[in-house]
Amino acid sequence: MSVFVDTGVFYAHHDTDASRHDAAMEALDRVLRSPEYGQVMTSDYVYDEVVTLTQRRTNSVADALTVGRRIRGDGYPDAIELLHSSSDRFEEAVAIHQTYSDQALSFTDAMTVAMVNEYEIDSVLSFDDDFDGVVSRLSPETLTTS
Repeated sequence: MSVFVDTGVFYAHHDTDASRHDAAMEALDRVLRSPEYGQVMTSDYVYDEVVTLTQRRTNSVADALTVGRRIRGDGYPDAIELLHSSSDRFEEAVAIHQTYSDQALSFTDAMTVAMVNEYEIDSVLSFDDDFDGVVSRLSPETLTTS
């Protein structure tokens, strides 16, 4: 099995004031520690989105740098494979964005779908139900013990 982690999970995991912090903490910890979820991945597009979102919402460059280091495994366990986009993936994401325009997918979400397709990733760990009906989504709330 393999899991792709979306922006909202990384953001809520880092921001202790986020309403979904506890669910993100528990879900991300579970997919990183349990062999049943296999390889954990994300993309350079998600990296950009979460670092930018963290800096804007917390008004802290230090927080943005910390979340970026955590994703890259810089000073933290190197447990997340960071996938990089290519011109082919970009073109596929453009097509996906157009195809699923009724789903309200952001372009970053379309790139996620392109990555999931390319790497045959089993599910996306995400709070974002815009993925439903497009790829298999693993809701963080379903991984909590409470």
